[in-house]
Amino acid sequence: MKQERIILSFVGILIGLVFAGIGFFLYQSTKVIPQGTKDTITKQQVTPTPAPQGFLTLSQPTDESLASSRTVTVSGKTDPAATVVVLTGSDQQVVNPSSQGDFSTTVTISSGENILDVIAISPTGQTQRIERTVSYTTADF
Repeated sequence: MKQERIILSFVGILIGLVFAGIGFFLYQSTKVIPQGTKDTITKQQVTPTPAPQGFLTLSQPTDESLASSRTVTVSGKTDPAATVVVLTGSDQQVVNPSSQGDFSTTVTISSGENILDVIAISPTGQTQRIERTVSYTTADF
């Protein structure tokens, strides 16, 4: 007796869901939308604007220069929205340029010949790299 009531309850719920689904389908299919109010969705193609070629310039240091101090100033100009990374053998700096695109930082170099890697990363993911060789010496010339 108890099993029969449970089975009949499930059958009743199932029949009710079927009728509700059919009623909803019929309601949606008979709905009329006036012609002037139909919303249209247009697909707009968005292409990122690439950063211009040569968007990184360095004013300091010059290539193959000699430094008499272990700290060297690295400065230049790039896209204002770019991120600049300066790498040496012993130091690394991440610099955000000013609103005009100017940037400047100091890095520590080792004795002897050092290779400075300056990498600018634009918001679109484009990168530009400039490599400079700077030697540190205490000898007088």
